[in-house]
Amino acid sequence: MIWFCCGELLGNKSKSSSNLSTISNTPQRVTEHKNICQLLLGLVVDLQLSGRSSLAHLLKAVSGLLDFLYLAQLPSQTTNMITCLECALLMFHQNKDIFVDLGVQDHFNILKIHSLLHYSSSIHIFSTTDNYNTEQTEQLHIDFVKNAYCSTNHKDEYPQMTTWMEHCKKIQQHIVCIKFLQQQQPASAPHQRPIGIPHSLVCVISR
Repeated sequence: MIWFCCGELLGNKSKSSSNLSTISNTPQRVTEHKNICQLLLGLVVDLQLSGRSSLAHLLKAVSGLLDFLYLAQLPSQTTNMITCLECALLMFHQNKDIFVDLGVQDHFNILKIHSLLHYSSSIHIFSTTDNYNTEQTEQLHIDFVKNAYCSTNHKDEYPQMTTWMEHCKKIQQHIVCIKFLQQQQPASAPHQRPIGIPHSLVCVISR
């Protein structure tokens, strides 16, 4: 229902989120998410909840999370703003169980939810959030999880993924060693064909 209302107000007639932009880190998706955030609180304020679920808890949880998102994106921060950021996150955590009561979420053991706890300390250490992003961890996820999984036969994949990563690490160490030995060769030494593996080598485990 929420996605349907968002789609109507944003000019997207789809009844699901499938037609919204799914390409990460694109200006279109960033704009869509910001527009949706502007609408969410107004969409839930008149919801009829089943059972004894409290609408007040839902409004506080949504409001706290939205306040946190907007405060975290500010291009400049003060001590008072960081305090407000922490208060907004606290209000979300104090009321988030409403989503479990409504059957929307089974638990909140979610890495991105946990990472919100580190925003205030990160701002103190690294300054405002527009100075850094999550591309590094996303790339590590691609290198260590997605590529490793694709090299398996998708059955009992964890041992295969571990072996794949060990092979790749050994190949990288071998390349570093070969480069080091080549640099140690004296300039007067006769020219030899470089030792090493082809650049296009891909580490693959036999299935």
